[in-house]
Amino acid sequence: MVDSAPMPQRNATGVEVRVYQVVFGILCIGLFFVALQSLMRGSFKQAGVVVSLIFGFAMVFALDRRYWIACPFLGLSGLSIRGLPFNGLELGCLAVTSVYFVRLGLHKERTVEFNRDVLVVFPMFLWMMFVFCLNPVGMAMFGTETIGGRFYFEVVIGFFAFLALSTIRVREEDAKFLFFALLTALSCSLARGVIFPGVDPDAVVFTGSEPERSQRYAFVVCAVIYTLLFSRYSLSDILRSPFKVVLFAALALLTVYSGKRRSVGTLVLVPVFRTLLTGRERLLVCVMAVVAAFVLGAAVVGDGGAYRLPRSARRALAVVVPRYRRSMDDGGMKDYFREMMRQQARHVISRNPWLGRKGFAMNLSETSWLLFGGGRTSLYAGHAYSGNWHSAWYAYAADFGLPCMFLWAVFVIHLIRFAWRTGRTVDSRTWLGVCCLFFAIQLLVDLVFSYTSGHSAVTSMTEWTRYGLLVALFRSYSDSRGYAA
Repeated sequence: MVDSAPMPQRNATGVEVRVYQVVFGILCIGLFFVALQSLMRGSFKQAGVVVSLIFGFAMVFALDRRYWIACPFLGLSGLSIRGLPFNGLELGCLAVTSVYFVRLGLHKERTVEFNRDVLVVFPMFLWMMFVFCLNPVGMAMFGTETIGGRFYFEVVIGFFAFLALSTIRVREEDAKFLFFALLTALSCSLARGVIFPGVDPDAVVFTGSEPERSQRYAFVVCAVIYTLLFSRYSLSDILRSPFKVVLFAALALLTVYSGKRRSVGTLVLVPVFRTLLTGRERLLVCVMAVVAAFVLGAAVVGDGGAYRLPRSARRALAVVVPRYRRSMDDGGMKDYFREMMRQQARHVISRNPWLGRKGFAMNLSETSWLLFGGGRTSLYAGHAYSGNWHSAWYAYAADFGLPCMFLWAVFVIHLIRFAWRTGRTVDSRTWLGVCCLFFAIQLLVDLVFSYTSGHSAVTSMTEWTRYGLLVALFRSYSDSRGYAA
């Protein structure tokens, strides 16, 4: 395997490396004394935050040129620092953006290449910033609204993380390291969700104790592990190994057990997308689809007799099994939620089709649902005020107007074309090819479900960072083969 082409910038001198090490050392020493002072004052929470930051800086420093792996690792693992108001992906974006500009100043990174693959994100971002300028939030010192700035933070940090990620060059050994880092992150997320269950957003449709419901929800990670491994192994590779057959069957069963219909849909879409992108094993995928349908039919026929499927599994299968869908409707659990949210969104768009609700600004009465929980009658309004439209298309139109939804559509079209070109070009037997397939398939799956899920800020940050990694991986693969991306 030929490594990527050398960077055009000059190599970092020994003095620059020493400066980098000295700055890191001073920072860690300062944080150590802050942690020590916090412990002496009895502020254990603050000390924990500082110690976590020291370990975080140490991890980034140890990764060196692989520092960018912190973004997908933290995003998929969901790890965060208790006491800091950032989730895993936000921390990853912050780390990557900060280190990138430091390394850029030390001439250890490339500058951003403003070509078509990068510029396609700019129109969306600039329109969202234009709406922000018309109705700024999170700037109390200037007399503006104070609620909503968090969402703009996600948009801005996601955009700059995308720019940073798109410039990296990944070697074959880096791609292998990335694959196992992602597998480790997903395993950590699954273990944490099962051992320390959180709040299940679908609790209303389940029965049993709260921990049981939450543990079921934790198994949605199995669908992502399934996607990652399917990017590594073809269907014929899986069928030739009894261990892999059992492993993939277990991942599929746990995904169905989670009760999330999107995750169950992922099980079906991943082999289809892999076949479409690579152009291989079409007949085998069709045969296995028939076998899977037969197994599913047998499981549904036997349900209620010798055994009974978990309620979460029946909810997940209600999309394709009419009997389960009718039983949910009869039990008063019909999914009215998304239709009600779409009605709310259409009302907002009709009042102002150009700017929607003018971004993320919220006044005190609108945030009362977020702050105090609200009652059952304010459920839909509360989700609407928080931008939780459960549809990326409606989210962009309701929050930023129809022009933003149109720009999102342009990005989606380019993304489909880029994923297709990537899948048709890369060799899935290489680690670079495997990582390209993983992010391409993940993005395509997200697009399929973008009508039923999505938030204009969270979706932007998530999709832009994944797309930035895909751009970097594909360019690196192309450079290693000696042809233009």
